[in-house]
Amino acid sequence: MRHLSTMMRLAAGALLGGTLLLAEPAPAEAHLANFGSWEITRGYLQEIFPDATDFLRRRDSYTDAEVAQIEAELGFELYPEDRNPEFYIAVDESSGKRKFLGVALFIDPRVESRLLEGNVVRIEVGIGVDARGRVKRVRLFDYRGARALTRAEFLDQLVGLSLNDSFEVGPGEAIKPVEEEPIESQLVANAAREALYLMKVSLGQGG
Repeated sequence: MRHLSTMMRLAAGALLGGTLLLAEPAPAEAHLANFGSWEITRGYLQEIFPDATDFLRRRDSYTDAEVAQIEAELGFELYPEDRNPEFYIAVDESSGKRKFLGVALFIDPRVESRLLEGNVVRIEVGIGVDARGRVKRVRLFDYRGARALTRAEFLDQLVGLSLNDSFEVGPGEAIKPVEEEPIESQLVANAAREALYLMKVSLGQGG
C-alpha cells in the first residue's frame, strides 16, 4: 500500500481532473448527521480548513476484510457507520484555479457514558490532514466536558503527526493529557490516528 502522502497527492490530482468527488456535497449520514444540516457541517469544516472556499465529498465503503484490517491496526471495533466514512476534500478556488488543501474527517470516539448538566457527554472530533499525510488541524465540536480539551494547548500537540509517529498520551509521552480528562485526551489522539489510517485505506484503493 502506498504511503499516505503519496495517496493524498494522487487524490489531489484526481480532484483537479474532476473525476474523484461530488461537486455538491449531500448531507452526510454517519457522524455528520448529528450536526443537523450542511450549513452547520460546512461551518465546522471551515474551522478545520479556514482557507478553503469549497468542500467536496468522497464517500467510501469498506469490505469485511478491510474492516478486520482496520480494527486490527487501530485496536478497537468500528462503529457500523464507520464502514461508510465521509471524507471532505478542502479546496481553494480564490485564484480562479482549484487548489487542493487537504482532507477532513469527523470521528465520534467512544466515550464512557456520563451526564453533565443534564446532557450526555460526547466528543465529535474534526481532523484535517494535509497533502503530506500529516495532521493539519484538530477541532472538537459539541463537547461539554473540560474546556481545556478543546483548546490549542492540547490539540496542537497533534499537529504535524503522521502514521509513523506515536499517538500515546501520558505524562511521560510526547503528547501531554489534559489533567482533568486523561482518558478523553487519549480518545482524541486515537481519533486523529484513526482518521489518518482510514484515509490511507480509502485513498489507497485501486492503487
